[in-house]
Amino acid sequence: MKRTILFGPSNDAVNDGNGYYPADIARLYQIPTDLDGEGQTIGILEFSNGYSLQDAYQFWSLHNIPTPAVHFRSVDGTRNDGGTSPDDEEASLDLQWAGALAPKATLVVYEANGGSTFAEFAQALVRSLEFVLKDTAFQPSVLSISYGDAESNLGESAMQQIDALIQKLNAKGVTVCIASGDQGAYGMHDLSGPKVAHADGPATSPSAVAVGGTSLQPDGTETAWTYNGPDNGGATGGGFSTIFPKPDYQSNIAGSGRGIPDVALNADPATGYQIVFQGRPAIVGGTSVACPVFAAMVALANQRRAQAGLPALSDLPGRLYSTGLQSAFRDITSGNNTFNGVTGYTAVKGWDACTGWGAPIAGSLIEALASNAAASASSDS
Repeated sequence: MKRTILFGPSNDAVNDGNGYYPADIARLYQIPTDLDGEGQTIGILEFSNGYSLQDAYQFWSLHNIPTPAVHFRSVDGTRNDGGTSPDDEEASLDLQWAGALAPKATLVVYEANGGSTFAEFAQALVRSLEFVLKDTAFQPSVLSISYGDAESNLGESAMQQIDALIQKLNAKGVTVCIASGDQGAYGMHDLSGPKVAHADGPATSPSAVAVGGTSLQPDGTETAWTYNGPDNGGATGGGFSTIFPKPDYQSNIAGSGRGIPDVALNADPATGYQIVFQGRPAIVGGTSVACPVFAAMVALANQRRAQAGLPALSDLPGRLYSTGLQSAFRDITSGNNTFNGVTGYTAVKGWDACTGWGAPIAGSLIEALASNAAASASSDS
């Protein structure tokens, strides 16, 4: 079986513009200028995808970003191939954008062999999470995962293993952010599959933050990433788990099972992000990019918490549903995630299964997560 588990490159499209630069994203999402991720470590999981440090250095230099510290950790002996494969666009965009928004954070790329079947990939995820859990050398406070597919492809047993490991990471103060997928409510990379809704794992883990996608305009207006033809590649993943019941923190939302996503950021390749890949600028999209962008915001929130003498966040998924925190999001009420003949979910006021609570207003979210209320919630978790 051809391995088609990447969220980003399989759906990326190059457009006629330059893509958003780091300064654009920082401005449009109101990221505080006094935070840079100092003292934090962002872990990035990659599966059979390498990266070129030269490309990353070129990208950061183009945008006057201080060069972040980058470390490579092989989970199972898999080597970094230096960004020579077309699929390596995934690792490149993860690394470049996490570093762009949190340049003083330490970036650790965890590499594993993703295998050639979904079963092998699921076990690679398990091995990688176990490795991070035991990694005393770096101990990240946030982890970004831009891979996955329909829960049914990964299997219930593997999903339960993955969720148990994410719970343990959460308890250690490691927030796990996972892309919600690029195939809308259909949720499978194989477009010849059954035309029914699938929620994408491992994003459906109740202990992870599921990151969906939007279309972000230069004036700051935003809609759900909705399929509008091949130029924008896909649609934001979202739906309801058939493995995990609705967690307590989602008791007030409609639907059955764990609903995803929790948050959403720009992901439409037609309103994409610039990267440098194999020495040349490229434009990419997908929830693959939204995920490391949000992970960088979590690192900034942890930096602010550290300044206030607070520990790194734990139980962020539940915290996002707490009363009052929704004001830290720009509610998205336009668009849907219908895709490949499967009628999707519509963006509505409040939470929905295509954009979650909406797009973060980074400054407001960071300050809320570092407030006395957040500190109290942390001590109770």
